[in-house]
Amino acid sequence: MVKMIVLDLDGTLLADDKNISVHNLSVLEKCRREGIKIVIATARSVRAAERTIALVRPDVMILNGGALVINDSGETVYKKLIPAGISDAIIEACLSNKNTGDITVETETNYYVSYRDPADHPNYIYGEYYDFRKPLAQDSYKITVEIFKDRTAIEIESKFSGCGMIRYSGEYWYRFAHKEAEKMAAVTVISELEKITIDEIAAFGDDYNDIEMIRKCGTGIAMENGIAEIKQAAKYVCGNNNEDGIGKWIEVNIL
Repeated sequence: MVKMIVLDLDGTLLADDKNISVHNLSVLEKCRREGIKIVIATARSVRAAERTIALVRPDVMILNGGALVINDSGETVYKKLIPAGISDAIIEACLSNKNTGDITVETETNYYVSYRDPADHPNYIYGEYYDFRKPLAQDSYKITVEIFKDRTAIEIESKFSGCGMIRYSGEYWYRFAHKEAEKMAAVTVISELEKITIDEIAAFGDDYNDIEMIRKCGTGIAMENGIAEIKQAAKYVCGNNNEDGIGKWIEVNIL
């Protein structure tokens, strides 16, 4: 029996236009009425996800790719940050390599970017320009870097044993974070707090940072539009994110 549903956002619950369909929202509301907990698990920060949070009204939020967990009362129940000195060292390693481009850093107080123009995505217009040649001197939830060669990303990661790195599919962007800042680690914390076993959790995702929770949760569902690796890890594959894939699958298999 499914008692909790964990949902990635981009490429999963959100359509390509970054909106949630009325159908998917109505299905999640039905789940709520049945006593099923709703959790979002996203690489976004709370500010970048606030519009979605207002619509979904999740019981728990996994943010920054698992670096931060906040409950519905706004309390932080889990967080893993990269210490300031290591953050600056990662940034310096990236700046000194010719195969890197733009850099963004999410801290507890701000979102810093290496470019002066607002980000293309409307959820990231709050980014503040920062010249990363100067030490930022702040702990960070994540450092996201434009890297044009996989080998370069791997070389940079290898210098920092306490950090992990993951690539976003279809992009040249790589996320560096605390090695325990993972979605599945956050799901495990939530399962213990809510007294819901991992076997009673259904998880939906589409990208590399979803693979572990899709593989380990009792019911792991990959999106049709997801990468091949996540489909291989999943027990099921639902429809794509532009055609109410989540809502239709839940109606048939959970409700």
